Amino acid sequence: QPLPAVIDDRTLPTPQNSYGIQKFIGEQLVADYARKGFIRGRNVRLMTVSVRPGKPNGAASSFLSGMIREPLAGVKAACPVPRDTAVALSSPERTIDGLIRAVEASDADWGARTAINLPALRTTAGEMADALEKVAGKAATQLIDWTPDPTIINIVTSWPASIDAARARALGLLPDASFDDLISEYLRDNAHAVVTAART
Repeated sequence: QPLPAVIDDRTLPTPQNSYGIQKFIGEQLVADYARKGFIRGRNVRLMTVSVRPGKPNGAASSFLSGMIREPLAGVKAACPVPRDTAVALSSPERTIDGLIRAVEASDADWGARTAINLPALRTTAGEMADALEKVAGKAATQLIDWTPDPTIINIVTSWPASIDAARARALGLLPDASFDDLISEYLRDNAHAVVTAART
């Protein structure tokens, strides 16, 4: 069924593919085992992590790192969705912060329900490319191939792009301020993988 415009902690998950179903099954198993006292379990719903280091993979979301990571390395990359495609992202650092907070939070602070959404930065593919150009110039963005892929478009546009992570905020977790920050973090932590001159 269609998702609401904004996803919050009370939104019922309705996965539209097998991968999503498998994750939801795992979430429900953790909730049931925690309810029965077998484990002290908590579920954290991660946003798409960008910019990830390493190599491209076969995931539909892979381009959300690749369209930044590869041009910074002087390599061509694909962005198979239109520039106005909205996505919900989190930097590696903010994602790790969320996982650590989930482990360390008291039961009172966490609350009764086992699953929370981590905060997300809402941005678009075009804004991501614009942020890349600010730090690496047109030479980098010209390496992006914008040829559309209908299969990827259908998958990505079915994902929620606006997240109200109220419970995470109550735990002191906030989204990244801008996609510029995600690129800056990648440049800081992966200088060895960058050949395009950054204008910072």
